[in-house]
Amino acid sequence: FIGLENINPDNLTAAKKRQNKITEYRKMLLAWKAQGIITLAGYILGFPADTPDSIRRDIAIIQRELPLDIIEFFCLTPLPGSEDHQILWKKGVPMEPELNAYDVEHVCTAHGKMSKAEWEAIYREAWSLYYTPEHMKTLLRRAAVTSVPMHSLLKLLVSFATMVRLESVHPLQSGVLRLKHPSERRPGLPRERVWVFWPRFVWETLYKHVILAGVIARLFVARISIACDPHARAYMDRALAPVGDGDDATLDLLTKTAGASAAIAHIRKIAELTGASRLN
Repeated sequence: FIGLENINPDNLTAAKKRQNKITEYRKMLLAWKAQGIITLAGYILGFPADTPDSIRRDIAIIQRELPLDIIEFFCLTPLPGSEDHQILWKKGVPMEPELNAYDVEHVCTAHGKMSKAEWEAIYREAWSLYYTPEHMKTLLRRAAVTSVPMHSLLKLLVSFATMVRLESVHPLQSGVLRLKHPSERRPGLPRERVWVFWPRFVWETLYKHVILAGVIARLFVARISIACDPHARAYMDRALAPVGDGDDATLDLLTKTAGASAAIAHIRKIAELTGASRLN
């Protein structure tokens, strides 16, 4: 598991994650890939510089240029008792009074560039943006090249690609069958009548499992196809390409934000001062 958090250096600075250096991401991830390791990264949405469009852009960059397997998305959450919560409270920024919402899956505070509805929408959209059928096939192709166990990756892809859409819960809270009972209601909410609850529950369960079975079938077919392809291990894309001297000029990861450009300029300055010949 990698606390990737974000690929925008401005956001990493805001999160006090100065140790997360985007110039080292590809080198680090490729080193793990060389050992056949599945990489799973946490990615936070809702930093001060984030907008729906910038989040969409960054997810596309990750898909193209970083050899990551699984990404799990979270909402930036000022947990009560944390420094973030204290700062927002002192500034008078509106925050969610219901403490049950502070689970890093729900929007709990105001944002300078997004409304609550926009933030909630892009959080849900992020999962479908990353886990597209085509990108999941790409991840399986990369797994075949790097000796990542495809059966293990496939199981993770099924969960992370479907649970937010089907159950509206984070994949880490999910399972194959969600059990419910009409008596299991939060205090203050009316109990649902059994002749309404059970037919709906059965229908929803069948509907969800048809979709789940379809996703499993498509990924399984893709896995078999890749495993039987004699040229599978020759697959190459931008994410798997070795780190090169010209990366700082060609990768969107290192050129699309002001913070990234500043990071590259800083590294070049250090290289000049130390006599280094390339980015490390």
